[in-house]
Amino acid sequence: MARRDWYCEDVLSGKIDVERVYEDDLVLAFHHPRPVAQVHVVVIPKAHVAGLLDEAVLDGALLSSMMQAIRSTAASLGLLDGTGFYVRANAAAPGVTPHMHWHVIGPGAGAHWPE
Repeated sequence: MARRDWYCEDVLSGKIDVERVYEDDLVLAFHHPRPVAQVHVVVIPKAHVAGLLDEAVLDGALLSSMMQAIRSTAASLGLLDGTGFYVRANAAAPGVTPHMHWHVIGPGAGAHWPE
């Protein structure tokens, strides 16, 4: 059974209502509905990209848009003031939601990803 791509299907269709942080023609950034940290934003392409190994990742406009979403998100949430944050990207590994998405996690070095 294929894993369901709920970010792309439900968030982009509006089925799941999320608080949007950043949006442009290519990407959407929103607060994760089940955060693991005080700040947990997800950045996704609006068009399906299977993962970091997908040829579509080589599109400079998409990567630029993803980075702008991260920068804008970090600035709007006060993460550029020295508290710090990190970005975690998926590679569409087994057991991972089957599309490219990046997590912006913060604040501070104490932010962690659950095992």
